[in-house]
Amino acid sequence: MGIASAVQAATSWWAVYYSDHQMVSAFVGYLHLVGLMVGGGTALAIDRQVLASARRGDTGRRATALAALRGSHTVVIPALALVVATGALMTVADLSTFLGSQLFWTKMVLVGLLFANGAGLVAAERAYVVSEQVTVWRRLVAVSGASFCLWLITLWMGVWLAVAA
Repeated sequence: MGIASAVQAATSWWAVYYSDHQMVSAFVGYLHLVGLMVGGGTALAIDRQVLASARRGDTGRRATALAALRGSHTVVIPALALVVATGALMTVADLSTFLGSQLFWTKMVLVGLLFANGAGLVAAERAYVVSEQVTVWRRLVAVSGASFCLWLITLWMGVWLAVAA
């Protein structure tokens, strides 16, 4: 028995329950969207603020954007945890469909890049706090721009996956 078969056997009860109870599947999907709206919306707003501060070159705006970025972690991280948990629940509800889907794996790569980029954003934020060098701020802006794009592309892949699955 392969890993996929073992996981499918262990979660088959969930697949049956999920498909037989529309309220449960709707609620899991709703929670997934809540996490995306709250976490992704917060991240996009902060990314936009960081990008705007770079265009103006105003150190006051940088300080405001940096404070907002620091405060955003308490919202974005739990929201991402919710997205991961509900995404896992939706995936194991139809494991055979998703494991064989190139679109699913493309989305998973994008999610991984989003997490890696988030770690890079935190690292750039901390480096700027220590040095306050313009070159470090530019790195923070670049990572924030990548974050902005990754959130939107990952969302697009999720919508496409929902339609294709």
